[in-house]
Amino acid sequence: MALVSRKVLLETVTPIIQVKRFRGKVNLSRPRAPHFEKALFLELTKPWYLSNKKDKKPFELCKGFKQEKAKTQDNPFQRFIAQELHGWFTSSRLIGFYHHNPMNADDEFKAFCLFKKENMHFKKYGKKTLEMAVKETPYEAVLDFYVSQNMTVFSPEPDIKKMLKISKKFPQLVLLAAVYEGQFISKDDLMKYSMIPNIQTAQAQLVSTLNSLGSNIVTQLNTHQTTLVQNLEERSKQLQDEK
Repeated sequence: MALVSRKVLLETVTPIIQVKRFRGKVNLSRPRAPHFEKALFLELTKPWYLSNKKDKKPFELCKGFKQEKAKTQDNPFQRFIAQELHGWFTSSRLIGFYHHNPMNADDEFKAFCLFKKENMHFKKYGKKTLEMAVKETPYEAVLDFYVSQNMTVFSPEPDIKKMLKISKKFPQLVLLAAVYEGQFISKDDLMKYSMIPNIQTAQAQLVSTLNSLGSNIVTQLNTHQTTLVQNLEERSKQLQDEK
């Protein structure tokens, strides 16, 4: 009896525990945002490192790539072309800068012929050659236009109307700006200048205006004398009729 009571008194009881989450289940696909303190701690403890691929071009990431310094070689022929181009800039009174969209060889040859008939020169140069020609000159601002494919038209005479007329026939050539009598002007200003008549027409209009003013002055000065003579003639006729 004593053994039974002792066994009953010393026997341990293991409680049964069941874990139950408060307020629903956990959404693993869309977890709830943590509170401010936890979010701050996670942000501070987030690991970070500098990538060795930063600021590198795709071809630099290839294995065995060795970057070589570009060697600039003096090209006598390029210097000769640059001198010729500088001569075009200094001798031309009208220079048009065009953006060259994709254009087949036939249309490009037609444009060359039409400009040539009007004594205009349709040229295409690389940016490096242009830089050698206009660097440290008043035309250095032209380099901003040469970003992609560009064409240049040089004209010894400032005939804007003919240049614009030929340009309208080729939509692949987009006029950007021009140099007129040594001054850079935009496309809008070039259109305004095209509406102004040339020097010969302006001189003819001035001469006709001066002639008309002179004839008007003579007519006004002779008006009173002519009127007096007419009145005297009529009076003399009246006196003769009365006799």
